Amino acid sequence: MLEWTHSGFSLDASIRIPAGSAKTREALAQYIVRPPVSLQNLLVEEGGTDTVVYRAPYSDYFRTDTKIFPAVEFLVEVLQHLPDSRSRLLRTYGLYSSRARGTWARSPHLLRLAPEGWKRDHPPQPALRIGPPEEPQPELSVSVKQSRAAWARLIKKVYEADPLSCPRCHNPMKVIAVITDPAQVLKILRYLIKTGKPPPGLDPASLN
Repeated sequence: MLEWTHSGFSLDASIRIPAGSAKTREALAQYIVRPPVSLQNLLVEEGGTDTVVYRAPYSDYFRTDTKIFPAVEFLVEVLQHLPDSRSRLLRTYGLYSSRARGTWARSPHLLRLAPEGWKRDHPPQPALRIGPPEEPQPELSVSVKQSRAAWARLIKKVYEADPLSCPRCHNPMKVIAVITDPAQVLKILRYLIKTGKPPPGLDPASLN
């Protein structure tokens, strides 16, 4: 798509949406799901003519602000802009996906950031339990092995490259250590530059 001469996409960054303006966000949402025609600008003349008059802002190209259609032709033009039945018009990803929204109530850190409208529609429900009280369970943490496997799986899914596959022999590799000390990282980078094997994209001048 990026190699097309005319991709058909354009971007206008001249209008900004303030982060705290709920009114502006609502107007943007209404614009995205707007209908193909405005009923306020539509006039149907019956009684033998069966014509449709549609008014819009003045167009320099058509040099008019009114367009008259035969009724059948108007229906044909409008139906071209209507999506097929049961087609998805809006797609949400990440925390706003349908699957993730069902877990907000079970995640306090997500519930705190949820929109106010969602909080009003989903008041917290007290947990009801029949029987003897449960003993407190220790918090479960993800093992280091599981977190490493998830990290490698996500990298492979996003970048379509397996980070745990050797680029030379393509044999599987494993993480033996994670170095986070800045002094040690700087020492390793300087050694790689000295031996002529710097990481790709690293500017040696940035280490001075």
